[in-house]
Amino acid sequence: MPANPEVVVVIPNYNGQERLRQCLTSVFRQTYTHFTVVVVDNASSDASCDIVAKEFPQIRLIRNQNNAGWGEACNIGMRAVASRYALVLNNDAYLDDRCLAVMVQALEAHPECSACACRILLWDQPELAEVCGLAIYPDGSSCARGRLEPAAQYNKTEEVFAASGCCALYRRSLFETVGYFDPDFFMYCDDTDIGWRSQLIGLKCIYTPDALVYHSHSQAAGSYSELKAFHVERNRIWVAMKHFSLPHLLLGFFYALARYADQLYLALCRKKGALAQFRKKSSLGAGFLLLLKAHIAAFSKVPTIWQKRRAIQKLRKITNRDIDGLFERFGVTTRQMAGYE
Repeated sequence: MPANPEVVVVIPNYNGQERLRQCLTSVFRQTYTHFTVVVVDNASSDASCDIVAKEFPQIRLIRNQNNAGWGEACNIGMRAVASRYALVLNNDAYLDDRCLAVMVQALEAHPECSACACRILLWDQPELAEVCGLAIYPDGSSCARGRLEPAAQYNKTEEVFAASGCCALYRRSLFETVGYFDPDFFMYCDDTDIGWRSQLIGLKCIYTPDALVYHSHSQAAGSYSELKAFHVERNRIWVAMKHFSLPHLLLGFFYALARYADQLYLALCRKKGALAQFRKKSSLGAGFLLLLKAHIAAFSKVPTIWQKRRAIQKLRKITNRDIDGLFERFGVTTRQMAGYE
């Protein structure tokens, strides 16, 4: 293995001119210099592409004719450049100068890991964590570990379930083995999906707190928008369909019902949780309608998803008991998931 393996830095972009310049500037300040940057633009209508072309001519800019979604943009960028590692990075995040070096070092030191998660802090409140790896819930959902908690609490190098797609370093060999991001997801849960595929073949994810990233949360879709809520709910169903054993898939239905009930209680009685935040911009009735639409959209593609499931399950190396262990180690309770914001 070369002493300084090559990294492709892939930045999907959609109307990101407000933050993109700062993001790219932070990439070119990295102490680790063996990388190529690819910006994949999803048919932006703002000046994003002009910023890249005029101010960062060393970047490879790929312009999609339409909005292909986050995951497919990442796939296009990764396939454009040969490398040992791939860093996927949101256009509304920026890196500490040593971030890439620390993440590469972490994967070099942990050959059992296919991905590296970093300590992502809130852009305007860097003393608070945004996400320190992903945690999981038995209905296919995932959430940011440590969100809105003091970042200093998450200062230990340790294994986590998966890395957040906001900023994640992957071995390219992972995608060659289990496939690339699922373009059907379009946005949200892509990182959970690839995390499950990695775990099912026995590969792990290392979290390194010394790799720091600052993120402006959900700039593309809005923190509690109907667009985001629809894709999160639809896609978590697909995550469960693709990766869970049949007993876990059945149990997931009841866990989802428990989460819905707890979310409703927290929203109405405690004014807490994502549903409470959603109600500030929309109605409870709109939320129920959105939930119905997400389920219809999810189950309308059962044949396609089930075909993907068969391909994934053929590669699976862990047992149902091992999956139980993943939920025990990296899972959150119903109340924690319902109260997540």
